[in-house]
Amino acid sequence: MSIIHRMTVRARHGRSNRLGQCLARLHEVGRDIPGCERLRVFSLRNDPLIWQVEGQWRSAAARDAFLGSEGLRRVLAQAIDEGLFTHLECGMELQQQVA
Repeated sequence: MSIIHRMTVRARHGRSNRLGQCLARLHEVGRDIPGCERLRVFSLRNDPLIWQVEGQWRSAAARDAFLGSEGLRRVLAQAIDEGLFTHLECGMELQQQVA
């Protein structure tokens, strides 16, 4: 079983590209977390102000290590300090692996 965690972030008008650049730094953070199977950062085609951060983790401990990491804190603090987004939402789902 793996855990998928999603963050949905709505950029301020005129700040979407900069938000994307900021969030792209999360790839480095994910690489440093044992148990990170995949980390994607992408904007939605139908709404370029919406960015998704999607992580797939081997365990809740791996997911929690990412969520509690200094790297994630720094990226989000920078986005807040620069006024890059208006809304942040998080969600999680469990994914059963087929044998």
